[in-house]
Parts: sequence; C-alpha cells; structure tokens
Amino acid sequence: MLLSDLLGAEVFAPRFIGFVSDVRFVLDPTSTDQPTPPARLYGLIVSPHARSSSLGYERSDVRSPWPVAKIVRWRHRGSFLVHWPDVLRLEDRRVQLRPGHVRHPPVLSRSAAVPPSLA
Repeated sequence: MLLSDLLGAEVFAPRFIGFVSDVRFVLDPTSTDQPTPPARLYGLIVSPHARSSSLGYERSDVRSPWPVAKIVRWRHRGSFLVHWPDVLRLEDRRVQLRPGHVRHPPVLSRSAAVPPSLA
C-alpha cells in the first residue's frame, strides 16, 4: 500500500469516525552505518470533518497567518492521533481500528524523536 492510498481513507471503529488526514512518523535512533535515521510509521491522524491535511498547523507554535490557521484548525477540530498498533485492518480506502483503541492529541510540540514510552 502506498501512503497516498492511505491519505483520505475512511476510518471505522466499528462505525465511521472520520478520515485519515495525515500520518505521523518517528525517527529511530541513528546507527553508525546509516547517514540518516530510519523513519517508522507511528500513527494516523484522524479528522472527523476533513480529508485534507492540516498543512502543518497541528504544530503548537504555528499561528500565522492567523486567518489560515483559524480556518484549518476549525476544519480539523476533533482530530486525534491513533497509534499504528491500534490499526486492525487496512482495506481499499478504508481503515478499521481495533476495539479499545486510544485517541491521543494530534498536536506536535516537539521533534520527531522516538517517544520514551514506545522506545
């Protein structure tokens, strides 16, 4: 599956809850034999109202231009992050989450380093 196939897909748990509007990657610690750290899929950003990306406005310090920020944040209100292990099944333009999945805040406030809880 290509990343472009996943973006905009409908998300169910078990009923429809939104669209995949973005994906989140983390950079694994660098090894001595690789010049850049490998990226690993961390989770999906699910938006109940929009298929489109939040254009970087999920970062906590991005505030301008304020009219664009306000509109984008309004369109993505209620968005949440679902960790990759909470994805039960991927089908054609459809993502099924596992029962008991956890919704995390989608806000990015720091770098793409491996979170301590998942390292």
